[in-house]
Amino acid sequence: MIIRKCSQGHRVRIHRNTSPGISRTKTYTDGTVETITYPSSYDYFIDVDGEVIKLTNSLKVAEEEYTKECKKKHPDKPSHGRLDMGKHKSINHVATQASDYPTDSNTKDEIKFFLDVRDVQYGVSDTKTQLLELVEELKNKKIKITVRGVLHD
Repeated sequence: MIIRKCSQGHRVRIHRNTSPGISRTKTYTDGTVETITYPSSYDYFIDVDGEVIKLTNSLKVAEEEYTKECKKKHPDKPSHGRLDMGKHKSINHVATQASDYPTDSNTKDEIKFFLDVRDVQYGVSDTKTQLLELVEELKNKKIKITVRGVLHD
């Protein structure tokens, strides 16, 4: 089970090892196929570009390694560090803080990137205003988010 995903869209993830020793294949709507093999032991593992690079029984250690790997992928962007529920909102496993939300000063493509990274669906022909309304709904948690096929308020 994915616990965290990179907020800059890189393939850096923390997984909770819910299926020791099992391989899972997922096909996304864009046709991308992803296979992940869960280790036979340990509670958490870090996946970077499809390769398991760290195994641990500590969420703290997992988050620290995840943060290091994110910084390697985007050294020019600030890192969220460890997840702080008082500071961050998790949107489909992506830590999001107040300064991350796009505003009217962002381009339509920047707003779409924000939504894409968080696996939030929007209409292909949506205007910038409609995209910003969706962002505002996320911000105010008025939108239902689908996680692993389950709707959450």
